[in-house]
Amino acid sequence: NLLAYVPAGGGLFRPSPAFLQSGFFSGPINFADDNLSPEITLKYQANDDLNFFASYKTGFKSGGIDNSALPSNSLSQAAATGDFSALILQSEEAEGGEVGFKSQWAGRSFTLNATAFYYVFSDLQVQNFNAATVQFITSNAGELTTKGLDIETRWSTPVTGLNLSANLSYLDAKYTDTFLQPGGAGGAIDLDGRRGSQAPKWAGNFAVDWAIPLSDSLELFLSGNAAYNDGYITDEATLNDYVQPSFWLLDANVSIGHPDGNWKLSLVAQNLTDEIFTITTGGRPFLQPGVGDDFVMTQNRGRQVFAEVSFRF
Repeated sequence: NLLAYVPAGGGLFRPSPAFLQSGFFSGPINFADDNLSPEITLKYQANDDLNFFASYKTGFKSGGIDNSALPSNSLSQAAATGDFSALILQSEEAEGGEVGFKSQWAGRSFTLNATAFYYVFSDLQVQNFNAATVQFITSNAGELTTKGLDIETRWSTPVTGLNLSANLSYLDAKYTDTFLQPGGAGGAIDLDGRRGSQAPKWAGNFAVDWAIPLSDSLELFLSGNAAYNDGYITDEATLNDYVQPSFWLLDANVSIGHPDGNWKLSLVAQNLTDEIFTITTGGRPFLQPGVGDDFVMTQNRGRQVFAEVSFRF
């Protein structure tokens, strides 16, 4: 359960329609749940280097009381009526499965794995920022259905210490039941049929790493990674939320140290091209109704370059 209390004279927020008044005490808000989530996996080993599998899985994420309502007035309004149902988020459940294979080829120098999946999330817990009430609100989407394919490859080349790897993912994630969000001139907006946020349709990467022996006690290590993201919706408030376009990220690493990892000196570069992309968006608080269409964006860090020294005892 949860007890919400704002000390008298706390002065954290000035009195306003958006925030609780000093001295507010909610009383107990209770929530309880339990769940059994079974799963089963079948495997068939065709030979030493080829394995097929199929699995049925269920999952569970407990609900609870949305304490992001603190210290907004939505909590005090609920306490005034004794109805806290709007502050309680339901437990999230998932059901689905996967089929695929894991394999090695060419004397186990080449690895190829593939997995196809299908999952349905009921009462998916989704958090959005409500600019009108100046709070993050966690709500339950009726249903989100995800399906897709993951492919993994790795090649240990004939060049000593040189390895190449690549991964590719396809994801189709959509709301497949009623999911009402407040807002709009016509009232609540139903996101049923819309793509889920933070869910690019295509994503993948290509990486290379090369360990070059310099002596019995010294090794040079070079690595690079190029990651692609097809773009995604950044919020879950309307049918036309901001969409982050596709982008690439490039990372690199140069290290020198002992082959057994007893010590290592590294120069690490992340996001070499200084690519800036949007992670989440939300409405701008304290904006006059009907004035402007400003919104708030959170973004990634830009280029980072740093040195690292490690020792293993």
